[in-house]
Amino acid sequence: MYIYLPLMKTILKIGLSLALAVAFVIPLSARTVDATGGSGVKEIAVTNRGLVYDVSEIRVNVGDTVRVTYTNGGGRHDWVVDEFEGAKTRVISAGQSETVEFVADRAGTFEFYCSVPGHRQAGMYGSFVVVE
Repeated sequence: MYIYLPLMKTILKIGLSLALAVAFVIPLSARTVDATGGSGVKEIAVTNRGLVYDVSEIRVNVGDTVRVTYTNGGGRHDWVVDEFEGAKTRVISAGQSETVEFVADRAGTFEFYCSVPGHRQAGMYGSFVVVE
């Protein structure tokens, strides 16, 4: 009986380690924000957990004014779309928010991402789709 106790402790430690690893690696349930309906300013909220945004795709119409509020869920991050003037927050710390407003003035599929070195490459990005 005493032989099995160390083995069971080891198995429990491994199981707990795996559970914690999975909890920190599995992203928030990424969602698509389809703001192609209606008129007026398209207000979009984005956050993150670790190196993953909670939004994987944002859809708007050509000519829409887009207001993105990025709330940092942990670490130091930003939110950027290179192709649109004004579509860039500052790098902010955990718990802080910043709002940017810009016009989606051309159709296409673009990438939004975190510009902190290594974060985009680690998977902190999504699609910004502008439809005609």
